[in-house]
Amino acid sequence: MQWPWQRVKRVLTPQEEARLVEAIRRAEQGNRGEVLVHVERRCVGGNALARAMALFEKLVRQTAADTGVILYVAVEDRKVAVYAGRGVHGAAMPGFWESVVEAVAEGSKRGEPVSGLEVAVERIGGLLRTVIPGEDVAGNELPDRVSQG
Repeated sequence: MQWPWQRVKRVLTPQEEARLVEAIRRAEQGNRGEVLVHVERRCVGGNALARAMALFEKLVRQTAADTGVILYVAVEDRKVAVYAGRGVHGAAMPGFWESVVEAVAEGSKRGEPVSGLEVAVERIGGLLRTVIPGEDVAGNELPDRVSQG
């Protein structure tokens, strides 16, 4: 018998996931933002940004000031997208979101995809500290985790 949660296809090992969770925790320090990394094998629908937007609505939108960011990766399709709430998106300098995606691509090219994801999450954290610095008075609104599907 297979339980419902056993149907989720894990993409990352527990050790890789732990590294990313730690990167998320560091990225959320000193700001009021929330970061979620979602990794899956194939990009449902084929459009990474559309998939990131849909997952954002489902998993991240509930943050009080709409200060969440999702980093989406479809491993087998080699697709990456970043989507941020209104409290963050427009505050980024031109080219910033592309630099986040490029960090993931560079890590994959080096054969170190998790390192690339860590760099991408660190960049997001740096932006959050610049755009919405301070103590997170709303608390940790999203669990520090990597969503896999």
